[in-house]
Amino acid sequence: MICLRRFAALVFILGVPLTASAQPYLGKPSPGAGSFEVSGGVTWTRGYEAGDAGATLTRAGGSGTPPLTLFNVSSTVESAPGVVARLGVYVARRISVEGTFEYSRPILRAHLSDDFEQAADTDAPETVTSYLAGGSLLYHFGDGRFVPFVSGGGGYLRQLHEENSELLSGTEIHGGGGVKYWFGSSGHRFGLRAGVQASARSKAVAFEQKRRILPSVSLGVAYLF
Repeated sequence: MICLRRFAALVFILGVPLTASAQPYLGKPSPGAGSFEVSGGVTWTRGYEAGDAGATLTRAGGSGTPPLTLFNVSSTVESAPGVVARLGVYVARRISVEGTFEYSRPILRAHLSDDFEQAADTDAPETVTSYLAGGSLLYHFGDGRFVPFVSGGGGYLRQLHEENSELLSGTEIHGGGGVKYWFGSSGHRFGLRAGVQASARSKAVAFEQKRRILPSVSLGVAYLF
């Protein structure tokens, strides 16, 4: 009887690691080097003051005569929604690099006032097509389902006036952060991604060209594999 009990105990001890090894793979808690992440969603970028200008006419009478102001223009670019797509690759457990493409169609609104012929003030809206392509470096904090991150990088901005009548291009640098929430813990999983970002642009559609810092927010879905 004693030998039988010892044999049963030995079988139990040996069977524990075999049973553990036979458990299904539940996945790693965080992505490793070589993991890819695809995400996409919607964005919202805040508008900005686009500067003022005046239409003038030179008067006869010499260089000391002030010009005649036909009308004045003040302009703004309105806040606009857009779409964004990203493709990233992890180079380490918590570090990834990603390429980004954004598309939006903000409204450039020019307000005409002080007309020389006393015409009523009026607004002249124009749709601008905006493309932004760039890259970012991300650092992730922690593991598991809820993962905050910070990011920074740069890109190339291309904007077309309505009917492609005029092209403007420039560079931008950006920084920000956000959170990712993953459903599940396997190596292949879906999740939600939300972020905020500030983009410093060397040029943008405006009467007055200067570097502008535009904040934006984004919300979308992501897939890790």
